[in-house]
Amino acid sequence: MKFPSINQLQEDSFLAAKRFPLSLIAALIGTGIAIYLVELELFEEELGLVNLLLTAALGIPLFFCLRILGEQLQLSKKNQTLIQIGGLAFLGLIYWSFPQELSFDTNRAPYIRYLIYNLTIHLLVAILPFSKNKSQLGFWNYNKVLFLRLVLGALYSAVIFLGILFALLAIMALFDAKIDPKTFAQLFFFTVGVFNTWFFLAGIPREFKKEISKEEYPKGLRVFTQFVLIPLLLCYLLILYVYGGKIILTWDWPRGIVSYMIIAISVLGIFTNLLLFPSQEFKESGWIKLFYKTFYFLLFPLIILLFFAIGIRIEEYGLTVNRYIIALLGIWLSFIAIYFSFGKKDIKVIPISLASFMIFASFGPWGMFSLSALNQTNRLIRVLEKNELLVDGKIQNETQWEISEKGAIKPIGTREEIKLDQESLKEVNSIIQYLGDYHGLGDLEPWFDQDLKSILETSAENSKSKKPTLELDELFIKSMGLDYIPSYELGNDQAETKPLNFIAIGEFRYSIKDFEELIKFEASRYSTDKSEENDFALYLDKEGESILVIISNGQESRIELKQFIQELQLLYTNSYSTVEWEDLRFEYNSEELKLVLFFENIDARIQEGELIIESLNGFALIGKQDLNQEKP
Repeated sequence: MKFPSINQLQEDSFLAAKRFPLSLIAALIGTGIAIYLVELELFEEELGLVNLLLTAALGIPLFFCLRILGEQLQLSKKNQTLIQIGGLAFLGLIYWSFPQELSFDTNRAPYIRYLIYNLTIHLLVAILPFSKNKSQLGFWNYNKVLFLRLVLGALYSAVIFLGILFALLAIMALFDAKIDPKTFAQLFFFTVGVFNTWFFLAGIPREFKKEISKEEYPKGLRVFTQFVLIPLLLCYLLILYVYGGKIILTWDWPRGIVSYMIIAISVLGIFTNLLLFPSQEFKESGWIKLFYKTFYFLLFPLIILLFFAIGIRIEEYGLTVNRYIIALLGIWLSFIAIYFSFGKKDIKVIPISLASFMIFASFGPWGMFSLSALNQTNRLIRVLEKNELLVDGKIQNETQWEISEKGAIKPIGTREEIKLDQESLKEVNSIIQYLGDYHGLGDLEPWFDQDLKSILETSAENSKSKKPTLELDELFIKSMGLDYIPSYELGNDQAETKPLNFIAIGEFRYSIKDFEELIKFEASRYSTDKSEENDFALYLDKEGESILVIISNGQESRIELKQFIQELQLLYTNSYSTVEWEDLRFEYNSEELKLVLFFENIDARIQEGELIIESLNGFALIGKQDLNQEKP
């Protein structure tokens, strides 16, 4: 192996910059944004930059593809410039398709479409430059160059990144130097974004051989494919066939993960056959020809198993974007298996058909987004109508909401909770959360008399965090009078216990001039000790789930904290939250007693819908009641 000289590397780098300027500019822009975003602890407000980063990343393969296409078709400079301008316009449309800010109704659909377009463009990189060239070996050799250059670039990038990383770690260890950990991430992005891209582009030849001999076929690639990939592939196929036999013998439903395994193994097999494609022309490669033909016949039982598994999931839980894609890949695998089983050899069909299938499914009423949203919405309607929660397109007994001074979304009056069986409740929660994540809940808004989005906006404006105290899907579910079940609890059939923990932060200041005593207190449901100071005692009622008992000068007061903690839960929706100390202030007044409690920590849980306080600690300001005196 002959290593290039420094002058050769410099010349290749200069020629690559001249040949692929827009790809390199896109790489520099994307890398610069990634390095800047690393400096930010939270970049939710920089969604525009994240979108620009994704767009720039898409520009790298797009402009590379357009440049190679122009060269292979021998287009004039004017026409090459026009297609590059068309590429810029396409990237502009991609950027504007993203949400411009992260809000409560932002969903994943634009980013899933982005992934589809990204995959399609990478497939086009392999297709377009040889779209009019009928040479199969030329097409294979072109993609072999891209693949090997990609692997070599990844290897060089890894060595350079790890080399610099260990050097910096050595400097830190030997010289007690302080290096910001963010530097390591920025180094990684620079290596991958700039060096790796430039190195890859510098090794792309202008002409690709249309034929290949046995001597020219990379020996390392052949050894890797024959003695690593094929044995692994046969092992995986054997496992899946044994699993299929187990299903037939026991008539046990196939697990959902089997669909992903079949797709992964099928793609691995197709990739292996592509790597071995020229070997079929060599005289001593008879067994490779046999494997090439046999593999596609072996796929048919696995494809049937895939459709069986995904069909069960769709029947039980409805159609989602993920299940649509799995079913679509199953159809594509069927097409590929049938095509090559009948002796066809045009390997261009593989990337062309996959790109066509994905683009076709990304839009229109037949697409993955429209069909899955329609299917899940219809499932939701059936469940709600069956339980008489939705009548004539309107939610019955809709919970009405108001906004507190602190921005909490609170029910007006007593909220009527509707009890559904656990299966129906989880199904409603699952569907609404799915729709909110992938499609948005706009189609459900006419079911409600209130403008729920407006309520969330008002909550965000009044809250300290400038965020609504409820998520949009949670507000929709609770407006139906139903309990909200977080996504991580939906798969558990047992009764759930949700922990609640609030810890005070911030500077503690409060006037104590109207109080006589300041007492530190602790109270636990599982302790028999009482916080006592002189004539004052405080403890949790063993019988009451959320009642705090206070004894002062022989007088007992029973304080219900349920509403106070529920207000905190509306303001701070996480199970474990740090809370401004002002929000953990609780005031209680009786005929004799004036009391202000400052909680440092509240530990509670919600079990089967009931709030249970586990422990409390903090400070108590105690004073005698003076009705003529204003409250501080």
